[in-house]
Amino acid sequence: MKAKTAFREVVRELEARGALATVSRQVDPKHELTAVMRQMQKGENKALLFRSVAGSDQQVVTNVFGFRSHVASALGLDEADLLSSLVQLENQRLPTERVDQAPVQEVVVTGADVDVARDIPQVVFSELDAGAYLTAGVLIAPHPETGVYNASWNRCQLVGGDRMRVRMMPPQHLGRYHQVAEEKGQNLPCAIVIGAPPGVMFSAASKVPFEVDELEVAGAWQGSPLRVTRCKTIPVDVPADAEMVIEGEVIAGVREDEGPFGEFTDGYVPVMKNHVFRVTAITRRRDAIYHAILAGGTEDLNLVGVPIQTEIYKKVSSFVPRIRDIATPGYVFGCVISIEKKSEDQSKNAVLAALAAYSWTKVVVVVDEDVNPFDAADVLWAIQTRATPDTGVYVFPHVPSYTREDVREVHRGKIGIDATVPMHMKKLFERRRFPGESEVRLEEYIDGGC
Repeated sequence: MKAKTAFREVVRELEARGALATVSRQVDPKHELTAVMRQMQKGENKALLFRSVAGSDQQVVTNVFGFRSHVASALGLDEADLLSSLVQLENQRLPTERVDQAPVQEVVVTGADVDVARDIPQVVFSELDAGAYLTAGVLIAPHPETGVYNASWNRCQLVGGDRMRVRMMPPQHLGRYHQVAEEKGQNLPCAIVIGAPPGVMFSAASKVPFEVDELEVAGAWQGSPLRVTRCKTIPVDVPADAEMVIEGEVIAGVREDEGPFGEFTDGYVPVMKNHVFRVTAITRRRDAIYHAILAGGTEDLNLVGVPIQTEIYKKVSSFVPRIRDIATPGYVFGCVISIEKKSEDQSKNAVLAALAAYSWTKVVVVVDEDVNPFDAADVLWAIQTRATPDTGVYVFPHVPSYTREDVREVHRGKIGIDATVPMHMKKLFERRRFPGESEVRLEEYIDGGC
């Protein structure tokens, strides 16, 4: 299986597999598009391509990574070995390859001709959102001193004209880049990439060290050097095969009210002072596909969850050699670790390692290898039938997790649950099997089919 080097390759593959649904009727980008997306995520969970979006000449695609298997195939990896493969890949680097003729620069709009309220689909997601938001943009910038490239996901409010507002601040790496520039009294040249190659998307979501060039990491993840081209108006390299690039700079010393915005926790981020992005150019393919991600939807949780699972895998594998898989079901404040336990100490060690691996993690459940960590009902079954509350629940009071200021009080304290069977009782807890179950085709039995 080969990694995809362009976002549209992922979309085409999903279409070929029957995993992409298309909508030809025109939809309103304010709420209607999201309402359709929500219904899809509750049902078949296919990717969605909207061919006609009011106020825009661009098609809009969403839910591209609605399944974890889509993440694996985009990176050319086997889902069963996804986490161990990512651990091996993240320590590799491939220098970028500069090209002059780039698909992402087939159409160029600059200067006074730029209007983000006209040139970008105005998708409004939640009822109380302050307006249209760009949610699938990877922000790319070189460090003001070292030139090392950072890539990160940041929400952007589309104000109008050449103005946007961006959520970014330390300790996030891009926020640290801007802090360095701001201390020098300089704006930070920055590009927002929409429809980036999958390697760039996952490099941006990864937890690679601050000093590492994330465009080189992206090349390693896709198995070939990332093709980049120079922006038209700023000294920044961007993926040549992306769908769209918004060039500009994050202004030094300026903050404006941004929000509210319905975020991934299924609540709203209140109005707060955030950074201002001044657009200097918008470049794109002639037939650009605009990518929109619903915060907290299945696609968002896969894009955010897989890198977190990878970090937890690295830590836990130091203590537990046989990990079946790690899931972050629901939201990314917790994880479920399925292990093949070889000593009674391993489950508790797994809890401690997972809590230390990622600071936002506040709930860890450890289950046996016969439990599917991605099936919430199966995990709850294990807790109710195998956990021993007297000795298998570990509470760590006062330890902070999610650090957002206004809700920090709720995210204090952490908990671990050992829902594995005591080793000497393994035979007593052997799960039932039903011979022939996997071979039965129900429509052959039910009168009139099903």
